[in-house]
Amino acid sequence: MGDALRGGTPLLRALRLHVGLEDEDGVAIDGMGKLLRPSLVLFVAEELGAPMAKALPAAVGLELVHNFSLIHDDIQDQDRTRRGRPTVWARYGIAEAINAGDLMHAISTSVVLRAGSEAAAALAAATAEMIEGQSLDLAFERRAATVDEYLDMVDRKTGTLLRCAFELGGIVAGADAKVRGQLRILGRSVGRAFQIQDDLLGVWGNGDALGKPRGSDVGRRKKSFPVAAAFSHATAGDRARLEAIYASEPVSESDARWVIETMERLGARDEGAQKVREYLAEAEAGLEALPFSPQGKSEARALFGYLAGRER
Repeated sequence: MGDALRGGTPLLRALRLHVGLEDEDGVAIDGMGKLLRPSLVLFVAEELGAPMAKALPAAVGLELVHNFSLIHDDIQDQDRTRRGRPTVWARYGIAEAINAGDLMHAISTSVVLRAGSEAAAALAAATAEMIEGQSLDLAFERRAATVDEYLDMVDRKTGTLLRCAFELGGIVAGADAKVRGQLRILGRSVGRAFQIQDDLLGVWGNGDALGKPRGSDVGRRKKSFPVAAAFSHATAGDRARLEAIYASEPVSESDARWVIETMERLGARDEGAQKVREYLAEAEAGLEALPFSPQGKSEARALFGYLAGRER
């Protein structure tokens, strides 16, 4: 990652701040987070017989695309901090942040091409789908979404890059069409479980672990899985109040508390937890169909357990 973003221009410095290679003063730091997506690329590629060095360009290219999307998401959501650091638009302004995101996208393309044209095409397709998902997410800020609509949005906005991580590992390793199809199915299940668990944490998670107040997603009027489930099960009276609250700005503390209590009363929290379990069970079943080593399957199951039980 550091090699891809090396250079002395202001835009490249902004990108290194964003990904956690440097702080605001340009001092090197280790703040890149868990790197789930590129780690999946490397893991799958190695399990299917490819050396890590061969998979590295695909892994880095994917992580750069993910970070490009976060730069633009922060502008659209007006988020001023990410991982305890100022977002690019908050530090450099919106216009320069758009430029920084565009540059990150261009760099990702040049990097992933080193893994071959097939890998580059897969990442380009996933990027287009991710952008469509972000557009759907913005549209849901203006209206209620059903659970099915929410899942379609999630499959695009966040799930597509997780699916792509599994697929890129298969492409780099030269896996056949059947295995790559199984990898995409596995990635879809993991992506849904990951996002729904993230949504539950955004409402009921450990505020200290998350680095944001408990229930903050409600205060931000974020249309997450618990909200979609609550709208689906609400009485006419509850639905009218939910719609009024999600149309107001800002959301008061008393209204946020009512929304959280109502989501629990309507079973949205339990439904979300059940969905996470269902999708992780699908992932477990899909894992068995893949030609991974016993150790690899054990490590994948450990990842699934982390996704189901993480606090942030």
